[in-house]
Amino acid sequence: MKSRFDRDLLDNLDPYSSEVSISDGNLIRLHANELPWKNEAVVWALHDKLLSMPLNRYPEVTNSEIRKKIADYIGFEKENVLVGNGSDEIIDTICKAFISPLDKVLIPTPTFSMYSAITKVYSGLPIILPLNPDFTLPIEKIVSEAKGAKIAFICSPNNPTGISYPEEEIKAILDTGMLVILDEAYADFSGHSGLNLLNNYDNLIVMKTFSKAFGLAGFRTGYCVASETLVESMSKVMLPYNLNLISMKVIELAIQHEDFMVDSVKKIKENRKYLYGAMQEIKGISIIPSSANFILFEAENSRM
Repeated sequence: MKSRFDRDLLDNLDPYSSEVSISDGNLIRLHANELPWKNEAVVWALHDKLLSMPLNRYPEVTNSEIRKKIADYIGFEKENVLVGNGSDEIIDTICKAFISPLDKVLIPTPTFSMYSAITKVYSGLPIILPLNPDFTLPIEKIVSEAKGAKIAFICSPNNPTGISYPEEEIKAILDTGMLVILDEAYADFSGHSGLNLLNNYDNLIVMKTFSKAFGLAGFRTGYCVASETLVESMSKVMLPYNLNLISMKVIELAIQHEDFMVDSVKKIKENRKYLYGAMQEIKGISIIPSSANFILFEAENSRM
């Protein structure tokens, strides 16, 4: 149904939907790539802090303190860090700051659907570049298309393939001069990160989240790391008070209790190895080696 006030672009957009009821306790939840274990250490520590938190007051408007804690954790300055209400807000802020109408945005696909959806909201043009048959990046195609494009979204490890892209390929894309958004939501499970590339590339934004390896998806906390100039530009269009006091405290506690994340990543890797081996024994399926907390496979027929 369409209202008479709609922007024309809404004709080509659909609301995001997981098609799964979160309240259905009989389901085994695999669709959202969540951590299967609750971060009890953070939950109990938060419980002890809640009564003393000034919840009648607005949070600090620039998120300066929590940006400093994240920056110290990853070895950067707070001026290089921007925090958001989940990675979706970071993607939205990037698009809001840097996409003008008809700007071309390269999106190797299949990948996370929000890159394309939010690009369209700001009247950008998503340029869909199919991955190679083995789900690796079509580097030559990306470099060729970069001549007329402004931004490229790269998810590594990729959702939904689980494939982590080599650093040399990321460098090749960065060398085109485009603004490259490297989404590392699942990087903790791979052991690789592109944060070191920020020392040499001022056209790189690395996105991170506390939703996956830290097991805190319900608190919706994400951040990105970039040059001070890019962070300042994004800050101009980010809504004030975007992160609530409880989420800020959760980030602080998650960093303090990093051992939970380390242990969880170890268990995920062990389970991933076991599952991959077990699936190889099943006839009629093709399995994609994964660096994430999920495995993509293809069945020969739908009745398996």
